[in-house]
Amino acid sequence: MIAASDPQEYVPSGRQQALRHPGPLEQPLKKTPREGHDLLLNKFEKVSLLDTNKNEWWTLRKTPGNGDVTRKVPVQETDCNKSYAPCYSNKSHSEYLQDSSFRSSGDAYSFNKYGKRVSDASVSKFGNKRVSVGSEHANESSKSHGGFCKQDSTTFHAKLDPHYMEDELYVKGHTVVWSQGLINNTDCLDNGRKTVCCYTSPLPVQQALWCTFYCERPAFDNHVLDALKTDTPNGAPVETVCITDSHSIKVYTPKGEDFTIAIPFVITKLWSTKFGMFIEVESESLSRDLIYENPATLYSLAYPLDDVCPVALHQSNTVNVINNSNYKVVFTCNEPSLCMMYDASMKQHSVYRVRKLKPDERDFSSKMHSQYYSSANTSNKLKSKLSIWDNLVNSNNLVTPSPVGGKPNAAHLQQTRSYSSMAAMSRCQSPAVSSYDSPWPARANTSKMDASSKSFFDYSKTMSCLRSSPLICLDYLWTDNCFSEPAGAASKAFLVDDLVGQWYLCYLLTSKDQLCIVKIDFANPTNIMFGISTSISAKDAVALPLLHMLAILEHTGNVMLYSGLTVVGKLHVGGTLTQHTPSPHVRRYMNFSCSPFPRRSSLLPHIKQTDAKFDEHLLSPVLPPACAAPRSSNVLQMSLPDHDGHRAVLNGLIDAVENRMTLRYSDGTFYRVTMPSLASTSLIESCLITLRQVLQKDVAVVLLCKWYATKNVLGARDVSAEQEWGMFTELLFELLGYDEEQSVEMSKDVPVTPSSATKRQKHYSAGTDDDWNYLRNSKHELSIDDLNRHLKLIRNSSPKLVSEQRRDVVAVNPNSILFPYIRKVHYALHLLYEDLKLNTLRSEDLLPLMKLLNKLSLDLDLGAYSLHYWKDFPEQGVLKSAVTITGNALRNSSTWFGIDDKPPNIFQHIHELFKGRSPLPYPYLANVNSRSRDIVQLCGVLSGANRPEPSEVLVDSFTRYVDNASVHVPKSLVIDNTAIEQVVLLMVEMKITTRYLDTLPCRENPPSDWPADAYYLLWREDLAAQAIKTQKESKQELLAMYSNTQLQDVLPSIKTDLEQSDGMEDIDNSLTKLRFNKDMRVNEARKMLQSSKPVPIVLTQRPDVSDHDFIEEQEKHLYGICIRTMALPVGRGMFTLRTATPVITEPLPAPQLCLTGKAPPRGTTVDLNHIDTPANMSLWPLFHNGVANGLRITPDAHNIDNTWIIFNKSKSGVDPQMEHAGFLLALGLNGHLKNLALNSTFNYLEKLHEMTSVGILLGLSAAFRGTSHPNLTKTLAIHVEALLPPTSMELDVPQNLQVAGLLGIGLVYQGTAHRHMTEVLLSEIGRPPGPEMENSIDRESYSLAAGLSLGLVTLRHGGQPAGLSDLNVPDTLHYYMVGGNKRSLTGSQKDKYKTPSFQIREGSSVNLDVTAPGATLALGLMYLGTENKAVADWMAPPETQYLLDFIRPDFLMLRILARSLILWNDVDPSKEWVEGQVPSTIMPYCMVKPCHSTDVDYEAMNQAYCNIVAGACFAMGLKFAGTANKDAFETLLYFCHMFTSLTGKSIAELAGKSTIETCLNVLLLSVSMVMAGTGNLEIMRLVRHLRRRVGLSNSPIVTYGSHLAIHMALGLLFLGGGRYTLSNSPSSVAALICAFYPKFPTHSNDNRYHLQAFRHLYVLAVEPRLVIPKDIHLDEICYANLKIVKLNGTVIDIKAPGIIPDLSTLVKVAVEDERYWPVVFERGRNWELLLKILSTTGFIEVKQRAGCLSYLVDKYGYHSQLARTLTQSEVVPWDPSPAAIMSFTSDESVKVFCDHFLTADVAVSTSLEAKLKQMLSKITYDAVVKDKLIVILVFTSLVKAILELELSPSSCNIWQLKLVLAQVLSKSPVPELLSKEIVLALQQEVVALFDSWENDLMGVVEKYLSGQDFVKNSDAVRLKKLSAYVSYYDLPYKHGLFKGDALEMLLRSGGLPFEAVRKMLSVCSI
Repeated sequence: MIAASDPQEYVPSGRQQALRHPGPLEQPLKKTPREGHDLLLNKFEKVSLLDTNKNEWWTLRKTPGNGDVTRKVPVQETDCNKSYAPCYSNKSHSEYLQDSSFRSSGDAYSFNKYGKRVSDASVSKFGNKRVSVGSEHANESSKSHGGFCKQDSTTFHAKLDPHYMEDELYVKGHTVVWSQGLINNTDCLDNGRKTVCCYTSPLPVQQALWCTFYCERPAFDNHVLDALKTDTPNGAPVETVCITDSHSIKVYTPKGEDFTIAIPFVITKLWSTKFGMFIEVESESLSRDLIYENPATLYSLAYPLDDVCPVALHQSNTVNVINNSNYKVVFTCNEPSLCMMYDASMKQHSVYRVRKLKPDERDFSSKMHSQYYSSANTSNKLKSKLSIWDNLVNSNNLVTPSPVGGKPNAAHLQQTRSYSSMAAMSRCQSPAVSSYDSPWPARANTSKMDASSKSFFDYSKTMSCLRSSPLICLDYLWTDNCFSEPAGAASKAFLVDDLVGQWYLCYLLTSKDQLCIVKIDFANPTNIMFGISTSISAKDAVALPLLHMLAILEHTGNVMLYSGLTVVGKLHVGGTLTQHTPSPHVRRYMNFSCSPFPRRSSLLPHIKQTDAKFDEHLLSPVLPPACAAPRSSNVLQMSLPDHDGHRAVLNGLIDAVENRMTLRYSDGTFYRVTMPSLASTSLIESCLITLRQVLQKDVAVVLLCKWYATKNVLGARDVSAEQEWGMFTELLFELLGYDEEQSVEMSKDVPVTPSSATKRQKHYSAGTDDDWNYLRNSKHELSIDDLNRHLKLIRNSSPKLVSEQRRDVVAVNPNSILFPYIRKVHYALHLLYEDLKLNTLRSEDLLPLMKLLNKLSLDLDLGAYSLHYWKDFPEQGVLKSAVTITGNALRNSSTWFGIDDKPPNIFQHIHELFKGRSPLPYPYLANVNSRSRDIVQLCGVLSGANRPEPSEVLVDSFTRYVDNASVHVPKSLVIDNTAIEQVVLLMVEMKITTRYLDTLPCRENPPSDWPADAYYLLWREDLAAQAIKTQKESKQELLAMYSNTQLQDVLPSIKTDLEQSDGMEDIDNSLTKLRFNKDMRVNEARKMLQSSKPVPIVLTQRPDVSDHDFIEEQEKHLYGICIRTMALPVGRGMFTLRTATPVITEPLPAPQLCLTGKAPPRGTTVDLNHIDTPANMSLWPLFHNGVANGLRITPDAHNIDNTWIIFNKSKSGVDPQMEHAGFLLALGLNGHLKNLALNSTFNYLEKLHEMTSVGILLGLSAAFRGTSHPNLTKTLAIHVEALLPPTSMELDVPQNLQVAGLLGIGLVYQGTAHRHMTEVLLSEIGRPPGPEMENSIDRESYSLAAGLSLGLVTLRHGGQPAGLSDLNVPDTLHYYMVGGNKRSLTGSQKDKYKTPSFQIREGSSVNLDVTAPGATLALGLMYLGTENKAVADWMAPPETQYLLDFIRPDFLMLRILARSLILWNDVDPSKEWVEGQVPSTIMPYCMVKPCHSTDVDYEAMNQAYCNIVAGACFAMGLKFAGTANKDAFETLLYFCHMFTSLTGKSIAELAGKSTIETCLNVLLLSVSMVMAGTGNLEIMRLVRHLRRRVGLSNSPIVTYGSHLAIHMALGLLFLGGGRYTLSNSPSSVAALICAFYPKFPTHSNDNRYHLQAFRHLYVLAVEPRLVIPKDIHLDEICYANLKIVKLNGTVIDIKAPGIIPDLSTLVKVAVEDERYWPVVFERGRNWELLLKILSTTGFIEVKQRAGCLSYLVDKYGYHSQLARTLTQSEVVPWDPSPAAIMSFTSDESVKVFCDHFLTADVAVSTSLEAKLKQMLSKITYDAVVKDKLIVILVFTSLVKAILELELSPSSCNIWQLKLVLAQVLSKSPVPELLSKEIVLALQQEVVALFDSWENDLMGVVEKYLSGQDFVKNSDAVRLKKLSAYVSYYDLPYKHGLFKGDALEMLLRSGGLPFEAVRKMLSVCSI
C-alpha cells in the first residue's frame, strides 16, 4: 500500500473571485422588428432554473514554461458529465505569462495610416497560401514540435521540479477566472494563488480552454508552399484563452488582443490541437434544405483572423470532408498530433494523426459533388442570390479548389480567406460586444427559418466560413475492436507513459466501467504502431505524468496505481472526514469521532491481518483479532451507527497535474492529494536512471514499481536519506537473489524496509513511546508477546562496520529477476560512481555507493574493483572475501562486450591523456556518465591525440559506447583555428557552464563570431553581451536588454512636471557630460538656443529722451532681438534631436516661444505694443517650435500610436494649432507618422488648416520615403493639380500646400525614376502663371520644389535613364536653366493655361528667375557622382565679363554646386580647389581696390567671386558632411574668417553686404556640416560672434534668414546633444540641399523662394555613429580608446564616447585600451552587429583589466598601469603585501579574502600557518596581476588538499594534485594559467610529506606489494596513508616483488612510472 500525502479539501480558486465579480455588462440593444425574435430567445437563454452553485466547472494544467523539462506528454481529457472538464496541456513551449493580468498594449491596437491592425500582418488575400517567414519562430516550432517519436531517457525525473506551478481556469455562468498557484514542495500545500485575469461573456459560457494558435504570414510562391512541412505549424505561437457559447468563440491573448469568431452552427465542443483548434458542431443546427445537403460536422480554426475550414479525412487513399454526424471527437493532443474519434454507427473508436493538408490533396472537390453542396434543395430565389457569389468567385483566378462541390454546371462556392464578410466582422468585434449582433440565428436548431426570412447579407455571412478549402487532414491510424454490446463513446481519454518510456493510449468506457489501454510505439513517426487493446475494470482513471503512472478508481472505491499494465500498488488515503471513509467495517464499530482518523507510522503491508474485514489503511494493527476482542476488552473500540444510505463514495478522479490529483466524492466534496516521488535523494535518482538504462524494459518496470511501493510504504513518509538508501540497497539485493539475512546485513543501520523493519521511534500526536512502555509493563503478557512477534519491537544491537568475516556460502537465487543482469548492474553503477567523482557537490554520495559496489565486486570475485574501492575509502572498503558466488550461477548472467576485470578509473584516464599517452577509449553509457564523456573528450582534444589529420580530430574516439559499440561511428571535429578555441565551442555544445569548470584558456582575443555561452566560459561578459545582441532581430528587442535606468544615460524620459520648460532638459545627462567634460560648451549652446524666457533689454535712458520715446526705443530693440528669437527653434530642434522618450500617459509638453523682454533692474516686462510689427509674424516660428519639440522623440520610442498622436492634438487656439502642425511633421521625419490611422489623416486634412496639412503631407512623405506608396500618392495628388485628370474639379489649394505636396512626391518616389512622376515634375518647373488670378505668387518656391522633387525622383539616374530617354529630361532642364523661347505645354492641365494670367505678363522667353534654380539643382542631383563632363560643362562659370552679365550672380552659386555634385570625386578639401573654381579671367579683379582706369565691372566680378566660392564650399561641406575631415574643416574655416572680416570693411561694398552675408551663412553651414555632432569650439565662437548682430543698425543686412542659418549651424555642431552626425550618402546629400538651400528668408513669413518647412529635412540625413563604452560590471558608461582602420589602411585613434567615421569607409573598429579587454568588430564577421548597436543605444560593453581603474577615477593612469606597478613598486613578487594585491582589483570577494586571510592583523600561531599565508599571498598576487581570479580557487583547493593529507589522506585529493601536475608540466598547447613554480612548490610539499611517512609505512607497503594481508593489525590512519601513498606513486598490488633479485624485479616492472620503480627498489633494499 502506497501512502499519499494528507488530503487537503479542494475549493477552486476562481469560485471566490467569481462571486465578487459583477457579471457581464448589459449592452443596449436595437429593438428592431427583425431582431425581436432573437432578443426574446437571448433573454430566455439567460434564465436558468438550475441551482447556480452546481453550474460551475474548472480545469487545471501545469503552468507552461515553469521549469518544463521538455517532456512532451500532452494530456487532454473530456468528461461527458460536463460539470467538470479537466484538461491537461503540458506543452513544450516557452512561458508566455509575464504579468498578473492581461494588459492592453499600445501596439496591439495600433493602426497604421491605412487602418490595418498591426497584428493583422498575417492576414492574406489568398487564404490557403500561407507560410511563415520568421526564422526564429520556425526554429521554435521545430524545437517544440519535433522529436516526439523516440522517448529520451533524459526525460525520466524522479523528483518534482522546484518551479512547478498550476493554472486553473474556472467557469461559472457568464464568468471565467484564470488563476495561478505556486506549490511549495516542502509541505505539498498550495501557498496562495493569484488571479491572472477574469473574463465575462454576455451569454452563459459553454466551454473555456487554453489553446495555442500560430500567426503566419502570407506567401505567394507556390514552390515555397509545396515545400511546407505538413507536420509542423508555421509562424509565431500565440497563447490564448478561448471561451465559447452556443454560436460564437471569443479568443483572448496575453497582449490584450481579443477576437470574436461567429460560427453558423451551434457549437458542441472545442478541442485544442497542434494546428489551432477543432470546432465540433451540432449536425442539426442548420436546416439542411436551406443551403447544404451534407454540411461538415468538424471544423478547424488556424488563427482567430482566419476562416473556419472543414476538416478532411484521409482513409483508404481517399480524402473526404468529415460530414458524418455519427463521428464525435473524444480526445486530441498536441504532441504527438493525434485525434481520437468515436463512430456511433459502428460503435468503434478510431485514432487519427492531425496534419496539414498536402498540396497534392487539395484538388479533391470534383469527387464530392454530391457530398457537400447540392442545388436540388435550393430554391430558385436562393440560387439567384448565390449567383452573385459565383460570379465573384469565378472572377478570382487565385483561389484554391474547395471541398464544396455542386453539379457539373454549378460553380464552386469558394472564397479567399482574408476579407470575407465573416472575417471582417470578426476582426472588428470586441469581446464586450454581445452575440446578439451575430449574423447567426441564436437558436437555429429550435426554429425552422425559410429562405425568404433571411436577407442576402445573412446568407453571405453564413456561407463565408465554409467556402474555404480544408486546411487540416486526419490520417487514419487505428480502430479498436468492435464490442458485442454497445459501449458508447469514451468519457475520458489520455496518453500516458510508463516508467521505461513506453506509451499507452487510455480511454474510459463509462457504460461498461472499463478502461481500455492500448500500447503505442512512436519509434517511427511516419508509421505509428498500435498494440493489442487491454481492458481493466475501472470507474475512473487519470494520468500522473511526473510519476509515469496512471491512477485507476476501482469499483470498490480503492485507488490503484499502474505503470503501463504493471500494478504498482494500492493508494492509501487517510485523514478524510468520517462520511468519506470507505470502510463499512470500521464505521460499524465506531461510536464517536470528531477529527480525522489517527495516522500511525507502524502500518506495514507485510503483516498479515487475522481479521478479513479489517481495512489496513484506517487504524493501527494494535487491535487484537476481532473474534478475540469482545466489547468488554480494555482495548479501545469505537462504534458508530451505520449510515451507509447517506455515505459519500469516491466516484471520480480529476485534475491530475504532475503528481497531484483531486478525489471527487458523490456529495460534491473534493480532496487534493499529492503522490510521493520516486526518490527523495539525488543518489537514488541517479541509480534508478542507471538501472533503467541497462535493464530490459520489462525488468526495469518491475524494479521501479517495487521500489516505488517499498519507498512509499505506510510509515516510511519521513525517512532520512540514509534510511532511504538502506531501503533501496535491500530491495536491490533482494531482486538480485540474495536471501533476506544477507540483504539485511548491508543495511542494519537503516531498519525501515518492509521485511526487517523494527519500530522507529517517532513522536506523533496519536501516541508516544510512553504509551508503548505502558502497554509492555501491563498485565497482558500474551498481547505484548504477540505485538513483539508481529512488530519486532525488540531492538537489534548497534550497527557494526562491514568486516571481512564472511559466511561459508553466498546464498543467491539464480532465478531472481535481476540476477542475470548482476554484471551489468555492477558495471553501470561503477560508471556512475566514477562520474560522481567529477561533481564536487555530490561527493557525499560516493561512500554509500562504494559500499554497494564493494559487496558486489567481492561476491563476483572482481579483485581489481575491490582494490579500486579500497583505495578510495581505505576504512570502509574490503579487499578480500572468503567465498564468492559460484561460477555455475554466473554462467547465465549477461554482460557487455569489452568489459574486462580492470575497473575504469576516470582520474587515471585523464592523467594518461595529459601525459601524452593514448589510453583505450573510456566506456560511456548514455544518461549515466555524460559528464565523464564530456571531460574525456575535452581533455582528448587538448591532448592532440586521435588526429588522422592535423586539422581534424575524432571526438567520439576518446569514448566507446558500452551498450551498442558497433552502432556508433566516431564523430570527427574540424579544428578551424586552434584546439583551444575548438574546446571552448565544444564546451558550449556540451552545455558546460562556468560552474562546471576550473580553468579556461584563450581569453585575450577570442573569435568574434562565437555564441554568448562560449564567452561566458572565458569570463568575457563584455563579449557575451555583444553576442546576445546578434540574436535580437528588432530594435525593440535590443532596447529591452536595458532597464529604464540604464537608458536614462542616452534616452531619458521627457519631464512633464517642470513649471517652465525650455525643451532642452534632456541634454543634461551623463552622456553629454562625458562627451564634453572639459568646458561649458553645452550649457553655452543651450543658453544661445533659449527661446522660452524673456530676453533682457539692456538700454540706458538718456536725459533728452522722454519716457514714451524710451519705451518705443526699448520695443524696437526688443523687435530686433525677437527676429533672432524666432529663428532659434530650428537650431534647437537640431540640438535636442532624438534625445528623449515621451511619457506615454502624458501629452508632450511644448516650450513656449517667448517674444517679450525684461528691462533691468526692476524686471519690467517689455511687449511689442507701441510699434508696428508684421502681422502673423510668429506663425512659422511657432511651426518650427512644434517641429523642434516633436524631434526630441527618438525613433525607437514605442507606443507612439494613433491614440497618442491624437492625444497631443491642440484643443483650441491658433498658436497650439501651429505647434501641433510642426509636431506632426516631426513625427513623420522620425517615422512615427506611419502609425497614424487613415481616418485620422482624413480628419486632419478636412479641417483645411494650411500648416497642419503641410505637416501631414511632408511628414507622411518623409515616413514613406522611396516606397512609391499608392495610397499616399493619391493623398498627395489631391494637392498637386498636375496629377489630377483634366476634367477633375478645381480645388482651392493654398500655394504652400501645393509646394509641400510637390516635394512630397519627390520624397515618396525618391530614386525610382518613375516615368509619369518625372514627366509631371519636369513640366511643373516651367508652369506659367495663370489662368486669370491663379499661380501668381511665390512661383519661385513652386518651381524650386518641382526641381528638387525631380532631382529626388531621378537621383543618380542621369547616366542610365531607364525609360526616360524620350522625355529629353537633361535637354529640358538645360532649357529651363539657360533660357530660350517658350515651348508648348504638356501634361494633363495644358489646356487650362491657355487663358493668360491677369497679374503677370511674361514674354515669349522662359522666365529664368523662376525656373533656373530648380532646373540647376535637378540636373546636379540627377547626375550626382556620374562624372558626366558634358553636363558639368553646362554649369561652368562664364570666362568673360560679357558672359557674366547674362547670369544672375546668385545662380553662379547653384551652378558651381551642381557642377561639384556631378564631378563629385573631383571635390578636394583644399583652398586651392575652391579658388580653382573661379575663372582665371575674373580672379585678378576680386577683393582688390578698384582701378577706375580700366573698364571693369568690379561689382559683377566680386559678386561672381563670392557666389562661386560659397557654392564650392557648400559642395565641399556636402561631400565631407559628418566626417570631421581636418583639411575640409580648415579650408572652410579659412573662408569663414575671410568673409567675416569682410563684413566690417568697405571693400565689401564691391560685392554688396547682402551678398557677403548670404555667402557667409552658406560657409558657416558648410563648415558645421563637416563638424556635425563634434561641438567644435572654433565654429561655436564664430557663431557667438555673428549672433550678436541684432538691432536696427543691422536689420537691413542681418535678416531673419541670417539668424536662421547661424543657429542652424550651432544646432549642427551639437546634433542630438552630440549623439548624431550627418551622412554623405546620395539620398542624404539631396536632403541636405533641400534643408540648407542657399536662399534664406528675409522675414519670418517669407516663403517666396523656399518653403520654410523644408528646413527640417536635414533629419533624413542624420546618422547615428556614436560609440558609447559601458563598463559591464559597474553598469556605467566610461571612457575607452578606439582603434579605427579604414579601407585604405589608415589607422585612426578615437577616444570614446565619440563619433566614428562613416562605416562604409571602415574595415575594423576595435576597443584597444590598456585598461580594458579588447572588443573587435570586423567587416565580414560581426559588422552587422556594429550597425545594429549604433542604430539603437550605441552601447559597447567593455570589461576592465585587473589592476586598472577607469579614466574618471584615474585620469592619467598613475595607479592603473600594470607595467608601472611591477617596475616601480617596491613590492617583491614572492612576498607581496595585501595592499599591493587589492590595488590590482575591484573585485569585492578578493578584497574580503585579503582582509580575512592575508592581512598583517591575522594572527599566525604556527610556522605552518605562516607558510600557508605566504603561499596564498603569492597565489593571489599572481592571479590578480594576470587577471585570472579563477586560479585562486584552484590553488586554494590544492593547498587545502595538501593540508588534509596529514589529517585525513584521500586518494581523490591525490588524483586532483596529480592531474594538475600532469597538465601544467606537460607540453600541451594550453597557455600557462597556473604558474609552474608554484605548482612545483606544492609538489615538493607533498613529496616531503610522503617521505616523512615512509618509516611508518614500509611494513604495510611491503605487504601491499607482495599481496599479503596488510589490513590486519593496521589502524584506520595508517590505511588512509597507505592508500594515498600507493595512489600517488602508482604502486602495483601483488607485484611479486621478492621473488628475485633487484635486477630481475626491475626488468619485470616494465610500464610502471619511474617514481614507482624507485620506491619499489627502496622498499626492496630495506
